[in-house]
Amino acid sequence: MKFITIGADPEFFVLDPKGQPYPATKLAKGTKDDPILIESLGPGFYEQRDNLSFEGNIPPASTKEEFIKNISSLRNYFANKVGNFEYSLSNNGVEYFVKRYLNTAEGMEFGCSSVVSSWDSHHSRLQERPTPNLRKVPFRVAGFHVHIGYIDPIISSREEMAICIGRLFDLFVTIPSQKLKPEPERIRTYGRWGMIRVKSYGVECRTLSSYFTQTEHLGWVWDQIMKIQDFVNKIDKEDLLTITANNHFPGDSISDIEYIFYTIFERFKNKEIFKEFNEIKQLYETEEYKKRHENYNKYRSANYYTNTRSYTVSETF
Repeated sequence: MKFITIGADPEFFVLDPKGQPYPATKLAKGTKDDPILIESLGPGFYEQRDNLSFEGNIPPASTKEEFIKNISSLRNYFANKVGNFEYSLSNNGVEYFVKRYLNTAEGMEFGCSSVVSSWDSHHSRLQERPTPNLRKVPFRVAGFHVHIGYIDPIISSREEMAICIGRLFDLFVTIPSQKLKPEPERIRTYGRWGMIRVKSYGVECRTLSSYFTQTEHLGWVWDQIMKIQDFVNKIDKEDLLTITANNHFPGDSISDIEYIFYTIFERFKNKEIFKEFNEIKQLYETEEYKKRHENYNKYRSANYYTNTRSYTVSETF
């Protein structure tokens, strides 16, 4: 399997001269249905408004250098645009707005396209979820949606391959990103673990925060994405299919999702591969998850034994 292109449609919040969140709608051009070409940047670069933020699109990149250049150029374009009014771009993926900005048509407008939860899904069975509605909360979130185009997939089903990549994106990108920049509001809403869209060219992963569009983080983002490709190509296909074998329902905490990965990796036949990936090695060697899994297995065994004994007694009488 080979990742051949990485695209993105990041979102950006605007701050007024006092550093307070301000709607980008008065400065934004284009809509989701009719994005506007950014002529100064060239083909493939578009802008639009999305709720109270800017949203931009980049042309798919085939190299790390191109990816960094594309995202940086897009971010600088928006920064220069608002800088003409002495405004600035926020670095955050979560901003709290005053009510008068939230209670506007734009502030109450949310996308209607559904997304797929790669954790609620399993095998090739996709579980769609409606786009979250944030009308009752005082914050809005900005994402850094990553589009991965690939060839030569190891799993023949396009849907199952997307589920697999969506889950591994959490392992190599979302979890470490949340440790670097915790934004629990995103995990509870638009950035929930494993949210994807299946595309004709591959998969769109929707969990990363726009915080990581800053130039100093872009190389890290690319490298972490490429670890997914490396991992998929190194493990046995049987172990690869273990990743998508069951659906799971993680909570909002990092420990919840890490423990789910622990239970998945516990079923791997070749655990030697873990040594090559620090994210997995550290997770799999965590004593908390080992003990948690041991207690679960003890509970399951005891519960099974009790149920069997009760069944036998009832049969006897």
